Amino acid sequence: MRLIMTNCLRLLKTKVSIVIIFLVALHSEAWSQSKRLEIDKIMNEVGIPGIQIAYTKGKNTDLYAQGVKKFGTADKIDSKTRFQAASLTKVVAAYTFFRLLDRGLIELDKPLMYYYTYDRLYNTTHGDKITARTVLTHSSGLLNWEGDVPSAQWRATPLTLQFEPGTDYMYSGEGFYFLQETMEHITQKSFQSLVEEEVLNPLGLTHTNIVWNDTLEPRAAYGHYELDKPRKLGKYAKTNAAYTLYTTAADYTKFIQQALLQGKGLKKGTHKLMLEKAGEAKKSPDVDPTDQYVPCALGLRMQLNEKGVAYWHTGSNPGFRCFFITYPKRKETLVAFMNTDQGFPAMKKLMQLFLDNNQTFWAYDWREGELD
Repeated sequence: MRLIMTNCLRLLKTKVSIVIIFLVALHSEAWSQSKRLEIDKIMNEVGIPGIQIAYTKGKNTDLYAQGVKKFGTADKIDSKTRFQAASLTKVVAAYTFFRLLDRGLIELDKPLMYYYTYDRLYNTTHGDKITARTVLTHSSGLLNWEGDVPSAQWRATPLTLQFEPGTDYMYSGEGFYFLQETMEHITQKSFQSLVEEEVLNPLGLTHTNIVWNDTLEPRAAYGHYELDKPRKLGKYAKTNAAYTLYTTAADYTKFIQQALLQGKGLKKGTHKLMLEKAGEAKKSPDVDPTDQYVPCALGLRMQLNEKGVAYWHTGSNPGFRCFFITYPKRKETLVAFMNTDQGFPAMKKLMQLFLDNNQTFWAYDWREGELD
């Protein structure tokens, strides 16, 4: 009799467990469907042809892929569609730098010209004061771009400084390219090889490339001027640490989880250093009261608000807008890629949709998503 009762209890527990699992799955699907409808609404309001989103809370990641790769076609966005990550590339470049720093190959505060004589700065006063720290905090004094990137004429253009390195703030892609060439010189490896060896392969980012190759064409999203005006397919044939990453929301989330939140591949002290406040940001020549909420970490931007510290970055390439924001203590991350110049108004709407709305989203409100 006791054996029968035991078996009956086991059977009952099994059935209850199955019911609970079913109800949880049903609730999860309903939640996802609700989010998909809200995403569609945002896409219609803003005018977004295609979007790819990854939302992580704890150990669970939800993926959303909606719309089309190119307006006027039936080629739908899916979870493996490649988007241009634009300036989110800079965060990958920063992590690559810290991998080399951990090996003693380069220092944070030693002038980059100590390692590599950059011809574009040869006759520039104070050019020899630019360090990796000033590059990663956008205090190098270099313009965002000086010339027609990535033409040969641009590469031959001498660089000018807008201020002495380390004394002010100015968002700069040129600084990251200088750091790229320095790392290439030190290691005698191409930046493509460095990123593949230090980031993509160790972290298992199998749907990410640092530069264009023709195998990406059937999977690549087209950029758009606006909803119904597609651009030509963007094919960056030369690596640039500031903007040439092709990836997916799922892969970039894996990068955030492993490299930024776990510090995988970095010494504990280096990981801590990467996430510390390292500089101030400025939205205009004069200090603005809102600048204090978005200081610079090394290669990242911080958001300081009612929910504590978050890390974020945005990206803006011709035809693409993207962003990520991650809350380490809340174990919550949101990544979104959009294939239109008009995409940034969706940034705040998406943060309000997925994240606790009882907070100030300085990541958007500071400059409506734009960093340069």
